[in-house]
Amino acid sequence: MGRRTAGIKLVKRKGSPYWHAEGTLFGQRIRQSTGTTSEEEATLILNDIINQLKRKHVYGEEDVIVDFNTVATKHLNESIKASIKEDARCIEQMAPYIGALPMDGIYRGYDEQNKPTPLQRFILDRAKDKVSARTINYALSILNIIGNKAVKRWRGAGGKPLIPYWNCVPMIDKEEAKVLRLKPKREVGPISWEEQTILFNELPELNHDMCLFKVNTGCREQEVCQLRWKWLVQRDDGIWYFEVPGEFVKNRLRRVVVLNDIARPVIQKHMGNHPEFVFVYDGHPVKKMNASAFRKARSRAATKLSSIANVGIHSLKHTYGARLRVAGVPEEDRYFLTGHKGRMSMTTYYSAPELMKMLEYSNRVCKRDDKLILLKRRAS
Repeated sequence: MGRRTAGIKLVKRKGSPYWHAEGTLFGQRIRQSTGTTSEEEATLILNDIINQLKRKHVYGEEDVIVDFNTVATKHLNESIKASIKEDARCIEQMAPYIGALPMDGIYRGYDEQNKPTPLQRFILDRAKDKVSARTINYALSILNIIGNKAVKRWRGAGGKPLIPYWNCVPMIDKEEAKVLRLKPKREVGPISWEEQTILFNELPELNHDMCLFKVNTGCREQEVCQLRWKWLVQRDDGIWYFEVPGEFVKNRLRRVVVLNDIARPVIQKHMGNHPEFVFVYDGHPVKKMNASAFRKARSRAATKLSSIANVGIHSLKHTYGARLRVAGVPEEDRYFLTGHKGRMSMTTYYSAPELMKMLEYSNRVCKRDDKLILLKRRAS
C-alpha cells in the first residue's frame, strides 16, 4: 500500500512498523524512513522532503550541511537552563552514533536494507542497558529541541535558518516500550507516613537528613544538594528561610524555602560542617540524592513494606505538596511553598505577615495525617 505525492510515495516495508518515503523527484531518488508509524506525521515529513528538493532544484538554493555536533555544541554553549548538565550527558551518549551526521540525515527507523539507522541503533543499545522509556525519550527530546532551535532561532549566512527544516523525532510510546522491553516508568506520587517512617529508618544519617529536609520543604533534588549557607536568612522574628537564586532553580525563578519546625532543626544540626554547602560528605557537597545509599535503603525497606519499592526521590516533593493540599493550604500559596510559578509576585511574600503565614502553612505538614494518601491509594 502507498500514498503517492509528486513522484514520491509513502510505503510500508515488510518487517518495519515505520512509513518510508520512496520515489524519484527532479531526477533524485529518495529512499528513507520517516521514523514514525503515524501516516499523518509521515505525510508532513514527506512534504518537508519535497519542499527541500524544490528549494534546491527550482530555486537554486544550496544545501546547508550542518552536523549534529555543531548544533549540539551551540546548544550547550548558549542554553541557560538549570538541567543543562543532563542535556550534556544525553548529547555525549548520542554523539558516537549521530555526531558527524547532517541534521537532515538523522531519523528513527530502518534504511532500505532494513538495517537500523544510527539513531535507531542508539535507541536499541540504550534498551540493552535496561533503561526506561523516559530516559531514552529525554535524549530524543533534547535532539528535537536542538533541531527546532536550528530552524526557528539560529541563523546562518544571509540570515537564513541554520538548517532548512527539522522533522521532529517521535517519542517511544507504551507499545514500543513493551517491544523494546524497557523498564516501566516509575509511578511518582506522594508517600504515606508509614512508608516514610520505614524508609527513613533505613537511611544513613546524612541521607536521612536530606530526605527529611526535602519532604518538609518540597525542594527538588539539586536544590537540596546545592544548598548554600550564604542563602540562609535568619530573621529576628524567628523565621528562617533560604533564598535560592534562580540559576539553581528548574524554572529559573528565585525561590524562598521557608523552614518549618522539622526542616529548621535539620539545618541547625549541619551548621559548622562546611563553610559553603549545607549537606556534605567527606568534605564535599553531595552530588545527588538518588545514589546507591538511597537505593539500598529502599530495597531493605521494601522487604518490610512492598509499596516502598516504587518510592523515588521525587516522591518526597510530591508528598510535601499533597500534605499541603490536604491541610487546606490555598493553591497559590502551595505554588510558592513548592517552588512553582504562580500568579502572585515573589515580592508579595517578603513581608513579615506573609512569611509568617507561609511558615504556619508549612508547619501544617508536620502533623501526621494520612487521609489524602490513603484515598489516593484506594483509587489507584
